[in-house]
Amino acid sequence: MKKIVLTSTVKIKSETYCMLPVKTDKPIPLNKIKSAMKEINEIELLAPILIGEVIVCDFIEPGTNLIATKTVEK
Repeated sequence: MKKIVLTSTVKIKSETYCMLPVKTDKPIPLNKIKSAMKEINEIELLAPILIGEVIVCDFIEPGTNLIATKTVEK
């Protein structure tokens, strides 16, 4: 089964940004992309968030995390 690292954005409440870029830290199966995006669309965070911070542990598959790819101070 083909796998890819999923990159996307989630909503964030901050003084400067309304979206935060995120990615999976490991590839996930292509057939799970639709359910992954559904879950991502429901996430809303509050700043501050640091680059590399885990947003969701065991995202879609055990051992795969959704992480922030940008630091948002406030």
